[in-house]
Amino acid sequence: MTVFSAQVLTDDCLHSFPQTDRQTGSVLAAAMTGASSFIRQQGCDPDIIARSVGLQIADDLPPTLALRLEDYCNLFEEVARQSGRYDTGLVYGQQFQPDQLGLIGYIALTSATLGDALVNLAELFPYHQKATQTRLVRMPGGFRIEYRITDPLISRRAQDAELTMGMFCNVFRRALGKSWHPDAVWFEHPCQSTAADYAAAFDAPVFFQRGTTALLFSDIGLDVPMPAANAGLLSVLRESLTRLDHSQHLTTDGRDDLLLLARREVRTMLPQGIVKLPVLAEKLGVPRWTLQRRLESIGVTYTNLVDETRRSLAQTYLRQKGVSIGEIAYLLGYSEVSAFSRAFRKWYGVSPQAFRKEL
Repeated sequence: MTVFSAQVLTDDCLHSFPQTDRQTGSVLAAAMTGASSFIRQQGCDPDIIARSVGLQIADDLPPTLALRLEDYCNLFEEVARQSGRYDTGLVYGQQFQPDQLGLIGYIALTSATLGDALVNLAELFPYHQKATQTRLVRMPGGFRIEYRITDPLISRRAQDAELTMGMFCNVFRRALGKSWHPDAVWFEHPCQSTAADYAAAFDAPVFFQRGTTALLFSDIGLDVPMPAANAGLLSVLRESLTRLDHSQHLTTDGRDDLLLLARREVRTMLPQGIVKLPVLAEKLGVPRWTLQRRLESIGVTYTNLVDETRRSLAQTYLRQKGVSIGEIAYLLGYSEVSAFSRAFRKWYGVSPQAFRKEL
């Protein structure tokens, strides 16, 4: 059996992810390989999706370009919303191969064995995706590889978690064959799709609202060599990934930056009640008329900005069973539950209670 290095933890660490300093999430653009054609396959327009999340979607992006992780997560959440298919993350992850993932994918592929690939993946994935924690934990009869986004501003992350587990599965399958399947899969979030979708994706029991997102697997096959094992190339790839600078984020122009900052600020201000344009402008450090003009120049009115932020967050909160309808109304800045219910019915044609019941 493979003898793992010190990166492997014991099972008593289940809910003890180490605390880290507040870090803004980013992810290398290789994680978006093929996204444009995938979005079209889901019946959506990539340009419309791109404008919705403030992220450029193109097949020729440099694979080591850093993108905002919040935008990346929102991309797949928006595809799910516009297509009505909440297995978007599952499908994207199922078809995403390790060699499409850029440096971190090739690091896994050039590792000596599958066990080494998993250790490298757990250790180095946070270099590929900032504000993320990954680790291997020993369990009776096997292990689990855990994944968690630590950026607290990223609330819409279910699709990302499901596609990431699909990507991790394909590392195993590259060594053990396409028929390999995990022993079980855990997700932090509630169920997003149907049992058939998860069965097709993982061929394993899937559990929701766990303390972490993870793949659980036996220790059988961990000594199997990776098909592209290359110690020299692995060393170069590790050095390249760990030296990358994520500080330069993709922006098409300053207007996209302003829109993203405005969305984030609106989100934090909502529990305080009505979000007023002058207050938001002051927090962003720009004159009120400048903020209004720049939003309008990219086709966004201030009212629509607040409305879309509320609409998006409403779905996220309703999928969290522990949050009451009254608490959601407060978090979205409504003084009364009835006002939230009227707005939600206008957005989706059903009451918040009915929406949650359908889930």
